Amino acid sequence: MEGGLAVFAEDGFHGATMRKIAERAGVSQPLLHHHFGGKTDLWRTVGDKITADFMAYMTNAVDLALPAPERVKAMLRAYMNYWREHPSAFRFNHWRQMDGPRGEREARAQQMTKNGVAFMQQAQEAGFIRKDMPPGLALIFGGSAIQFWLHSQIEAREALSTSGDKDLTDETFLEHVLSLIRAPR
Repeated sequence: MEGGLAVFAEDGFHGATMRKIAERAGVSQPLLHHHFGGKTDLWRTVGDKITADFMAYMTNAVDLALPAPERVKAMLRAYMNYWREHPSAFRFNHWRQMDGPRGEREARAQQMTKNGVAFMQQAQEAGFIRKDMPPGLALIFGGSAIQFWLHSQIEAREALSTSGDKDLTDETFLEHVLSLIRAPR
């Protein structure tokens, strides 16, 4: 699994080969095929593991008893922290968006967004998230902004310095993200 994650994170689905994965894992290619079938099955197994790890991380990181403002901030912070702490998973996830086998992305999206949309709906009902925006869109805006921030630090720093603004910390960036989805005060 670790060898598969490493190679998929580097080369994507189409660029990865079972031979390279077997070499990275230090096992024979027939053994890899015996345990995982083909490349598609291994990709899905690695993806399922990342999804399960991500879901467990998020569940443990957010105290649902917190008031909506603190709960949403904790969720966004945890989302950012997970991807920072798991760079190979972050790269794999980007390959999923561009290069994965047909149907895998849709199945994962259904699994991943169900809880996130419900979470945002609760925050919306509590008056913290804008009501003129579907809760699923608030979730996607927050997540996509964080993903952009994580993979485009060079562009972000250049854009800030060009306008004479100071570089942002992660916390300041999260406050800007919240300002986009938060209900008017």
